[in-house]
Amino acid sequence: MALSQALEAETLPEYPRALGTLVHYALARNLDPGDEGAMRALLLQEVAFPFPEEEQKRLLAEVRLLLWNHRRMLGEVLPALENREEDHAELPLVLPLAGTVWYGVLDRLYRVGDRWYLEDYKTDQRMAPEHYRLQLALYWEAVRRAWGVEAEARLVYLRHERVHAFSPEELQEALRELEKAPGILSQGLEPDLL
Repeated sequence: MALSQALEAETLPEYPRALGTLVHYALARNLDPGDEGAMRALLLQEVAFPFPEEEQKRLLAEVRLLLWNHRRMLGEVLPALENREEDHAELPLVLPLAGTVWYGVLDRLYRVGDRWYLEDYKTDQRMAPEHYRLQLALYWEAVRRAWGVEAEARLVYLRHERVHAFSPEELQEALRELEKAPGILSQGLEPDLL
């Protein structure tokens, strides 16, 4: 699958793209889905403007549902916010690799005790972790090089309240495949859509 498709990039239809953008914005700021003012303010984001009022209500209801799901995961399958000694949201990354420079924004990198977690939030209807293995491998390698830590790389499927962790071996294999495939960029992988 092309990285541009796998990363929920600009090619997505407007509604899923808007949903993903608003959910990521809210999660980065730890917005409370029960805070009516904060939730209504989300609709002031440019990505929500093209939708008629009824569609905006539907969009906001879905954002709220995914945020509640995330809240339920905290302290259960995800470490609670108050247990994180370091917590970085929307962390910009740059990674020179395989003859190009990859850049993007990592949803969340945080530390609990001596353990680091690298998380990417997904709002997908179905779980397909194999579509995101390269994405997480690039994030993982960028964090390893820049921060000197080997974080646990995981997908957080908000709709399903499930986490998929990739092993270091899976991530290393994805990076080896990238470096061995000289024509991979011409096959639809785009370095600027990390």
